[in-house]
Amino acid sequence: MPRIAKPIQLSKNQRRILEQMAKGTHTEQHFSNRAKIVVMASNGSTNDAIESTLSISNHTVIKWRNRFYESLEKLDVIEREAPHKLKSEIKTVLSDEYRPGAPAKFTDDQAATIIAMSLQDPQTLGYPFSHWTNELLQFAAIDRGIVSSISKNQIWRFLKRKRSQNT
Repeated sequence: MPRIAKPIQLSKNQRRILEQMAKGTHTEQHFSNRAKIVVMASNGSTNDAIESTLSISNHTVIKWRNRFYESLEKLDVIEREAPHKLKSEIKTVLSDEYRPGAPAKFTDDQAATIIAMSLQDPQTLGYPFSHWTNELLQFAAIDRGIVSSISKNQIWRFLKRKRSQNT
């Protein structure tokens, strides 16, 4: 049984703001597309028609149509009580949710210890070479128990980050 798309009823102000976002030349592409989805949905377009017209996935149409639908009551309240905040709230509704990414594999203390070690002479730490390379720092970090494993590329990223903080 096909699902019925959520009906979107926009106020005049909501429509004006969304149409400006949809047509704006200085509006970020993702906001523009999401505003177009909502405007087309409010005009009675089906999800399939929106998908076809905008050349986007059905999943995207459903996601933003539903998210806006779920925010309509809140937007109506804001429009009545604080109309000057309506545009920013619509932008918030059309924004991506926070995605934290993968958890960090190394603590700030581990990174700081590796960076500090890179600033010391390897021979004073008992190593038989005169200069550090990423591979030698990798070996030393594991050898000294700072980390159980680490790539030479991660060592490079720590050092690069430290260098960019100093400039």
